Amino acid sequence: MEIKNKSIENLMQLGFNNLEAEVYFHLLSNLPMTAYKIGRQLNKPTANVYKALDSLAKKGAVMFEDNNKKHCKAISPDEFFNQYEKNIIDKTNSTKELLRNIDKDSFDERTYTIESVSLAFERFNIMMKKCKVVAVIDAFPKTLEKVIDSINEAISRGVEVFIQVYEPTEIKGANVAYAEMGSKVMEYWKSQQLNLIIDGEEHLISLMNNDLTQIKQATWSNNLYMSCMLYAGFMREQTMLKIMSKVNKPNFEEEVKKLLENQRFFFNSEVPGFDKLFSQK
Repeated sequence: MEIKNKSIENLMQLGFNNLEAEVYFHLLSNLPMTAYKIGRQLNKPTANVYKALDSLAKKGAVMFEDNNKKHCKAISPDEFFNQYEKNIIDKTNSTKELLRNIDKDSFDERTYTIESVSLAFERFNIMMKKCKVVAVIDAFPKTLEKVIDSINEAISRGVEVFIQVYEPTEIKGANVAYAEMGSKVMEYWKSQQLNLIIDGEEHLISLMNNDLTQIKQATWSNNLYMSCMLYAGFMREQTMLKIMSKVNKPNFEEEVKKLLENQRFFFNSEVPGFDKLFSQK
């Protein structure tokens, strides 16, 4: 029953209505049969089942007996979803091109709420592609795994990446600050964070549930002042983590002095958002 309910739920998310999903699942589980028999077994009106079958046939999910619409057979999931996926991709690309021509890209410093997990990850990836100079990231383990490719791509373009992690992690070319109390942090939060500031121009602050299926709270903005302040704050936190990691080392004072001498401030580093903030009229 759990498999059936989950399958029907997923089919509905893919564009099936409830009856279409039920009929398709039922046909997959049985030999070819008539609409009348399907209706009897599902306790649904035969007329409604006929409508569902016609719709499923147009989707490519069922076939009718040749020259006789009495018996119908479900198309195997592999065959159906291969062609269904291709159709969706074709329609998506076509629609994207049409809508791209009417998209008004204007500068807007409002703060917007994000309520979709997939949108939060896509926004992160788009921001990393746009990043020109420096990205500051704070990512819990599960979210980091989802976005590591876009981080590596930015590094390959010469973007400086400063990232705070909560498990021992090596990212070639990135400046990594490891929170040694990471396990305690994870236990306390019982959730997954993904935060990003690019070039001091845009920021994404997001908190998701632990299995990455729901947004607890997430906002995005290209407010320059807020982005610059978040950039500064996250950079200071990463420096503090690095100082904490040196506490028990014999050359602690020397190590800390070196870290502080290399600390990034607006006056000694390139942060495009800061320059843009003071060039506004």
